[in-house]
Amino acid sequence: MRCSSCNKFVGLDFQDPEVESLEIDDTGTVTCSVRIVRCCTECGDELKEATLDFEYEPPPDSGIEAHVKKGHTLEVEEDGVDQIEEGGGRYAKSYFGAEVSFKITCSCDADKKEQWSHEGSMSDKIAASAMDENE
Repeated sequence: MRCSSCNKFVGLDFQDPEVESLEIDDTGTVTCSVRIVRCCTECGDELKEATLDFEYEPPPDSGIEAHVKKGHTLEVEEDGVDQIEEGGGRYAKSYFGAEVSFKITCSCDADKKEQWSHEGSMSDKIAASAMDENE
């Protein structure tokens, strides 16, 4: 790819994914938006980007339904973000993405010694050729 700042063909570095939003609704469904970026190896300018949108439905045995039925307030917090980089061999497509780990807790457990929680993760990837080019 040609960098407009360097005015030459350059390699691209995959930067750490950026979590733009992480939310939970009244039913326990977690939604997340992550921005991934590939930068010029020479000058660091952002050349390609994509926004990945995730949705996580908790499994029935997670215990969330009991809290939802009682009208409790659920909270979600990020537990880590990892890069996904696959392929890229000769004549093979390259894929870039992210995996977001999170923890769900309930406000009703604040006074208890042991809190209920549910941990989960969601991931997605996109072909390098499908990423948007920055100009």
